[in-house]
Amino acid sequence: MEVARLNGSFRYVVISQGLDQPRSVAVHPEKGYLFWTEWGQSPCIGRAHLDGSEKVVLVSLGIAWPNGISIDYEENKLYWCDARTDKIERIDLESGGSREIVLSGSNVDMFSVAVFGAYIYWSDRAHANGSIRRGHKNEATDAVTMRTGLGINLKEVKVFNRAREKGTNVCAKNNGGCHQLCLYRGNARRTCACAHGYLAEDGISCLRHEGYLLYSGRTILKSIHLSDETNLNSPVMPYENPEYFKNVIALAFDYSLKGRGTNRIFFSDAHYGNIQVIKDNWAGRKVLIESK
Repeated sequence: MEVARLNGSFRYVVISQGLDQPRSVAVHPEKGYLFWTEWGQSPCIGRAHLDGSEKVVLVSLGIAWPNGISIDYEENKLYWCDARTDKIERIDLESGGSREIVLSGSNVDMFSVAVFGAYIYWSDRAHANGSIRRGHKNEATDAVTMRTGLGINLKEVKVFNRAREKGTNVCAKNNGGCHQLCLYRGNARRTCACAHGYLAEDGISCLRHEGYLLYSGRTILKSIHLSDETNLNSPVMPYENPEYFKNVIALAFDYSLKGRGTNRIFFSDAHYGNIQVIKDNWAGRKVLIESK
């Protein structure tokens, strides 16, 4: 499971261990919680802080194919739908207790659920050739069909409304003072994280790695760590630009890093028939040799 800034930058792996087939995710920014459903060998519903710490399993019994998951911020409940048991259920999102069946059906294929106000919304691919339905969260049997004929490719439903999420946390102001990512842990605590580079001793700044393995994928340059295969975050930000990356087939490296400086990357592009150079902060690109 990953996180990124809203513009897609600083993509960062929060949790990679102990996952098999994670499905849906939900975030509680005010409490600093991340929830997810797991379809794998041990189906469950899990929770962790937004930095991936303090993982716990909230539900592991009576669950088979948990699909969609949604938070009721007003009543501190967590809802999910199960495509195998054909149920929508809910629990207390703090304790995992007070488990209740909200809706139980037959001949349904519920893929996703969303909660807003007094209602729950869910997608059912078996009803009326794919439909979106709505019911009261305390009595969902008297459901209203909002759309039909949406087909078997109907998947996720989410409610977007400013009134749905309330409150704030310490990361909302100046990114919590963090250089790249601020991940809230609840109780006014936050963790600064580095999607690229590593966290300095001040716990705020991000420093560049001394070395890494760079590789080309025709139209993109990516990097991995030299010795830590468990670290799935890129040492430097991936770079892709179709204006001058079409078929990168060879790379060379000029290691000139000093402190917070940059290195130079030389590469040949078979499509353009040239050799170019660029800094590894992806600035200063220029063509060195053109084909005749």
